[in-house]
Amino acid sequence: MTMGTSRKRQTSSSSSSSDSADSRQKTDKSPPPRRGRNDHHNTSNHSNTSRQSFNTSYNNLNNSSHNSNNRSQHNKSMSTPSKYVGGDRAGLEPYLMERKRRKEERDEEKDNRVKEEKRIQDKKERDRKMKPDKNEEKKDLLEPNYEKSGKLTEDRNTYKGIVIKYAEPAEARIPKTKWRLYPFKGEETLPTMYIHRNSGYLIGRERKVVDIPADHPSCSSQHAVIQFRLVDHIRSDGSQTKKVKPYVMDLESTNGSFLNNVKIEPRRYYELKERDIIKFGFSTREYVLLHERSEGVMDAES
Repeated sequence: MTMGTSRKRQTSSSSSSSDSADSRQKTDKSPPPRRGRNDHHNTSNHSNTSRQSFNTSYNNLNNSSHNSNNRSQHNKSMSTPSKYVGGDRAGLEPYLMERKRRKEERDEEKDNRVKEEKRIQDKKERDRKMKPDKNEEKKDLLEPNYEKSGKLTEDRNTYKGIVIKYAEPAEARIPKTKWRLYPFKGEETLPTMYIHRNSGYLIGRERKVVDIPADHPSCSSQHAVIQFRLVDHIRSDGSQTKKVKPYVMDLESTNGSFLNNVKIEPRRYYELKERDIIKFGFSTREYVLLHERSEGVMDAES
């Protein structure tokens, strides 16, 4: 009975062990579980994230390498060339000469700029000094000096170191008729000018040499001249004689001279007649030519 019982137990244990082995074999051969949609989506997201992270790291690496190259090139350009480094004075000489040349160019440019600024400042100063006074026109003319000065008859045609632009002709004469100029500024009458004492009268702004000052800014330093000349004259009966007559000439002034409101040509004599009106430049002064026998004129000269 004991022997039979032990056999049964062995048989049952072997069968149970074989069953467990079969079950393990079935378990190992079972197919893997199926993945759902969410599992596939998560896997794709994970791969995309990994790829983006890789691209970012690669770009950062390229940028850092590029910046490093730029810095090295900048430092190389700002520093002394490598072929001049090492104490070779002969190789360094061209580099030093180039630096010296550039410094000289900068210094020269700076000097030119300073000179140009000084020139502009000097020009402004000259313009300021030459700017006419607005009240200049309101001042009356100084009393002219009608004594013989000989300014128009200088042998060398200079006076007080100033070259005279005009020389009297051979036919210049002092008139016997007492000619005079009556200056008017608008309705204002200015002092009478007696012009019969000399053979010629220089008119302009340069008071050192002129006989009749014209201070208006538009008048030239030697603007015009009134000249008395001995010329041929035909009497009323047809006979011919000589007579001293007044003439006016513009001395190539900037703004010209006007006879009866008509601009005259420069360097040409124009005969003046009684009651003619003369103007110089853009001045508002008008000079009326009369003499002691003119109608309505009183000879007040002593």
